[in-house]
Amino acid sequence: MNGLVLSRRWNPVPVDGLPRGIVVVGYSGTASSRDAALAQADSADARCRIALVMAIEPPRSPRSDTFLHDELKSEAYLLSDGAIVDEQLRHGRELVARRTTAAVTSEAIVADPVRALVGAAARHRATAVVVGMRRTRPTVQVRRIARELPDGVDLFATDGLHHVRLATRSSVSERRRSPILRPVAGPAGA
Repeated sequence: MNGLVLSRRWNPVPVDGLPRGIVVVGYSGTASSRDAALAQADSADARCRIALVMAIEPPRSPRSDTFLHDELKSEAYLLSDGAIVDEQLRHGRELVARRTTAAVTSEAIVADPVRALVGAAARHRATAVVVGMRRTRPTVQVRRIARELPDGVDLFATDGLHHVRLATRSSVSERRRSPILRPVAGPAGA
């Protein structure tokens, strides 16, 4: 499989196996998140909706070493950080919109990535969440997302070419809550 090494627990899913419907895509502006967003855009059709979600840390004012700290300087940091986030989301939204006929939205959420994606999936009533992966298998953070997602929401991790799908919590026994993969049928003749 082109040198892709996966542990026995992770099974590749064909590109046609990426989700349709309302899909939340974790987006941070990194190459892996762009690859995931573009792979989702390629598999979506006009009936789909893609929500790019960026998790951001709460803004912190820079600490001052003097009592004459300039408040305008403090607010300038907050404005520039917001502008960077807005620009990254705008760029991601435009990249995805060029590749699909699906409706594309974006939002920044002040929270850690797990809470941001889980909250967005519940708020959008998503059928799936798609995240990027840098290596040949999902990271610990991706597995944390899988454990926290609401029942009925699938999690896909992709590097843009190879995709893995993690099972939802409802398919896992209550004693063993770690995410597992379930096979996804490929297209006929594959």
